[in-house]
Amino acid sequence: MINKDLVKFRFKKTIRTYDSSAVIQKDMAFRLIEKILEYCGNNFHKVFEFGAGTGLLSKNIYGKINFDEYYANDIIEESEFCIKNIIKDVKFLAGDIERIELEENFDLILSNAVMQWIYDTDELLLKIRKNIKDDGYFAFTTFGEKNYEEIRQTTGVSLNYLKAETLKEKCSRFFEIINFEENLQTLYFDTPLDVLKHIKYSGTNAIKTLNWTVSKLKTFDEYYKKNFSSGCKVTLTYNPIFVVLKAK
Repeated sequence: MINKDLVKFRFKKTIRTYDSSAVIQKDMAFRLIEKILEYCGNNFHKVFEFGAGTGLLSKNIYGKINFDEYYANDIIEESEFCIKNIIKDVKFLAGDIERIELEENFDLILSNAVMQWIYDTDELLLKIRKNIKDDGYFAFTTFGEKNYEEIRQTTGVSLNYLKAETLKEKCSRFFEIINFEENLQTLYFDTPLDVLKHIKYSGTNAIKTLNWTVSKLKTFDEYYKKNFSSGCKVTLTYNPIFVVLKAK
């Protein structure tokens, strides 16, 4: 079970380093807005973004999508200040998206790199469907089962990433699937330690507390270099998934 307290603690610590470290998530936010413009249009009455974080998605929305009201949510209260620096009249709802009550109906609900942190995907999809107008859209990104494959093999620690087909089936229960895409992206680092720093500064180490000793770091370094080297670099795999759904 995902420890939401640890998620909140780790992402709160990285609020100043997230934007510069989360290069894949930044690209995903940009591409998600492109897909919304292509498949959903650019005029909405009420928009709701959950897991808004430091505002990667909000920055891409502003000036590209027209809306009358913008609501945003994040488990970290400090996120409100980040989003208000982008969208001044945003209505911010602090808390875990799986627990907070939504009292509005929206034309568009969206999120970037959040769904992998959800404990009960089915319940959240049902909740979102109840809060989307009958002609509304839900657009999001998440990560597939091959995400951080190197870390899973080296440490045995991983989120329970859904297979793409499993996620697609769950979405189809409540929505019409307009667009569903999956790809792999690879980042390259000088050392395995740099990989750990990258994960730490992007907050995506909020899975389990690992007590690193000198011996454990040495073992990690040796195994990682042996199995995941590419030339003079080491790799880290991302498995982005892009989804655009329409209420049915």
